[in-house]
Amino acid sequence: MTTIQPRRGVSLRTRLQLILLLMIAWDVLALLAELTFGGPLFKIAGSRIGGLLAAHAAFGGATAVPLALYVYALVRGPLRYRGLLWVGVLEQALAALFAVYHAAVKDIKVEGMILPLVVSLALTVLLLTNMPRGQTTTS
Repeated sequence: MTTIQPRRGVSLRTRLQLILLLMIAWDVLALLAELTFGGPLFKIAGSRIGGLLAAHAAFGGATAVPLALYVYALVRGPLRYRGLLWVGVLEQALAALFAVYHAAVKDIKVEGMILPLVVSLALTVLLLTNMPRGQTTTS
């Protein structure tokens, strides 16, 4: 009689690296929206901000800071830099919260809130469900 070996899944480190790559791509998209201001991703119409990424883009290049942190965590190892993963949780959760807030007070068009809200919530859930707990750090 043979025993069935459980199939090895993707390691935690690999999953976290994939999530960091998704977060890096999401922030690069936000920077592109800033650079192409006035296009379909990010624009102002009267007193309201519109475009597909209205709730995610900013005017001061502030997205570059977490982007640099995510690249650093990706290169150096996400298990060694758990604090940077918590920065990601905080950034994405607050992005979702403020997307809803700004749509509710009509600072941005609802269409500009939907994609950032969905992506931010998805990234928050991915980070929280894959957050390393109780494991020792390895190089």
